[in-house]
Amino acid sequence: MDLDIVVLTKNEARNLPACLESVRGLGRVVVIDDDSSDETVSIALAAGAEVHSRALDDFSSQRNFGLSKCSSPWVFFLDADERVAPGLALSIGEAMRGGPAAGRVLRRNFAFGRRFRFGHLAPDKVARLFPRGRVEWRGEVHESPETDLPVADLAGHLEHHTYGGWGDFLAKMQRYSAIWAGEAAAKGKKSGVCRALTKAACNFLKTMVLKLGFLDGPAGAAVSAVAAYYTLSKYLLLCDKTRGGD
Repeated sequence: MDLDIVVLTKNEARNLPACLESVRGLGRVVVIDDDSSDETVSIALAAGAEVHSRALDDFSSQRNFGLSKCSSPWVFFLDADERVAPGLALSIGEAMRGGPAAGRVLRRNFAFGRRFRFGHLAPDKVARLFPRGRVEWRGEVHESPETDLPVADLAGHLEHHTYGGWGDFLAKMQRYSAIWAGEAAAKGKKSGVCRALTKAACNFLKTMVLKLGFLDGPAGAAVSAVAAYYTLSKYLLLCDKTRGGD
């Protein structure tokens, strides 16, 4: 096969069947599982995926570990709560037949049983297709790929079915804010209460007004509020770590 598809999992029994079905026949699937306690591993094996277990330390290391298990000329990174739309599958094949480049994909975000078109969960673009050996992932939470290749947009899109409920959203924001603060402190960044408040207010205005989050109705407003709280939390936690002032 010309393509390996790397999928990170942790108790993804609810999302994984649709994810794997969306890439059936597209390439060899390599699942990197973080000690799931549900049926994730058995679902992956039943679908013909190759499964490797690795406890998560950070997402970049997890993706790079997955990359080390690949052997095909091309690698596509896919999250367990994402699905490859048919049009994207075709464009991935076309991109692999072209010259070497990183493939960037439009991602449509779904949460709480609906699609979001604006604000914090507006469609975004993510680079996911790379020639093997030409990419490395960096960053603990919002990890990003580093490559020396030009980036080309692929036709088609990913469907990202994130956050099954508001509790999932709040818990993830709380978890990520702690990780972000630790990473920022290690890089020598500092914060104070006033900075945290300013950052949170700016984030709310950006997602609610500039990115038109209000057009997604009450749910869009709630998402903007939680995103602002996430920003407030991470800078206050950084304040604790660095003893920042007001």
